[in-house]
Amino acid sequence: MLPSSSSTSSSEPASPDRQYGHARLRRRVLVVLLWTIAGLVVIDVAVGLAFRLPADARSEGSSLQNYFNYGRSIEGKLRYLVGRTPEEDAPIVKSGWLLQDCYVERSFPAGKLGFDIYGMSFSALIADQMTRLDPDLASRQFGGPAAPPNHSYACFLRRFEAKRDLAPVQIVGVLASSVRRMETIGGLTTSFESPMPFSYPRYSLSRDGHLSGHMPSIESANDLRVALSDSDKWRAFEQDLASNDYFYSRSVFQANVFDHSVIARMIRRAWGQRLLNERTDALRGAGGFSGAPDIPPVLGAILVDFAKKARAGGTRPIVILIEDRGYGESLSSIAVPTLKANDIEFVATSTIVSPDDSGNFVADGHFTPAAFEKIARAVLKLFGKDMICNPSTPSRWSPT
Repeated sequence: MLPSSSSTSSSEPASPDRQYGHARLRRRVLVVLLWTIAGLVVIDVAVGLAFRLPADARSEGSSLQNYFNYGRSIEGKLRYLVGRTPEEDAPIVKSGWLLQDCYVERSFPAGKLGFDIYGMSFSALIADQMTRLDPDLASRQFGGPAAPPNHSYACFLRRFEAKRDLAPVQIVGVLASSVRRMETIGGLTTSFESPMPFSYPRYSLSRDGHLSGHMPSIESANDLRVALSDSDKWRAFEQDLASNDYFYSRSVFQANVFDHSVIARMIRRAWGQRLLNERTDALRGAGGFSGAPDIPPVLGAILVDFAKKARAGGTRPIVILIEDRGYGESLSSIAVPTLKANDIEFVATSTIVSPDDSGNFVADGHFTPAAFEKIARAVLKLFGKDMICNPSTPSRWSPT
C-alpha cells in the first residue's frame, strides 16, 4: 500500500527557505526585545536623573521627586536622610528620640495651670485647642511622629524616674492606627515610604504580670549615624529588627542595586504597601486587634502603670483614646474596660466625632479643626472648675 501524501510531506525535512524564515523571525523578536530593554533602561536612567532628590536632605523635594523615591529601600533612604553631622540631618531624623525629647526642662508661664501631654500630632493638636479655649492653661508636649503608647509610656517613665518636674495633670494620647506599632521597636518598618528613624521599647508581660521593655541598640540620631558607618553595628541593629519588629521585611529594608532603578523602586513600593497592609490587617483581625492577642493586655498594663505612677507623683492621669479614620471603636473595645476597672479618667473620641464619617477628617488623615475643638472641650470638662491647683503644693490637685 502506497503511503498517503500527508504522511509523506510530514516526514520531509523543512525547506531551506522555511528554515531561514524561522531564523529571521527569531532574530527580529530578539532585536525588538533588546531594543525594548534598551529603551526601558534609557527611560529609567533619564527619569532617575530628571527627578533625583536634592543633594541636601534638609531641602524638601518636589512631589515628583518624592514619588519616584518612595520605593527606595529603608536603608537607602536612611543613608540619604542622615547627614555626616547633626546639622546636615533631614528634619525627620531629629524627631521623637526619647533621650533627646523626654528630658527637656520647660517651665510654665507664671499664673498658668500646666499639663503634660504625651503622644503624637493628634495629641499635640488637641492640646493646642485646649490652651486656645482656656487661656489659663499651658501645655508641655512630648511625642514623636505617629508615636504609639509604648513610646508615650517610655517617655513618661523616664521623666518620672528622673524626678523631673511633672505638671499637675499628665495626659497620654493613644492613637488607634498607631497601636500596631506596639509590635515594633521604632518608626522605620511601618513608614516604608517616609521612614521615621526614632526608636522606643517594645513591651511584653512577664509571667507574673510585670511589664518588660526591649530597647534597641540605636537610641539616638547619633547612634544611627554611627551604625550606618559601622557594618557590624548595622548588622546587629538589623538582626534586632528581624527578631523583635513584627513589620520588618528584608526585601524592603536592605539597600541593594535596585535602589538605583526607578522601575525597580516602583515595584518595591507596590510590594512594600501590600506587605504593610497585609500585616496590619492580620493584627487587627476581626476587630479590637484580635489578630494580636498580646496587644490588649500589654496596652492595659501600660495605661494602669502610667496612672499608678502619675498618682504616686501627686499628679492626675488622663487618657485620650483617639480613634482615627477606619478604626471604628476597636481601640475603645480593648482599653475602656481596663480604664473603668482602675478608675482612670478618659475621653474616647469615637463618642464625640465619628471615625467613620469622612467629614470629620482632612486630607492628611487628621481631624478637622472643628472636630479637634469638640474633643478638646470634652477633655476640658474633666479638668472642671471644681478642681484647682493648690498653691502650696503645685504638683497636687485639691477641691475648691
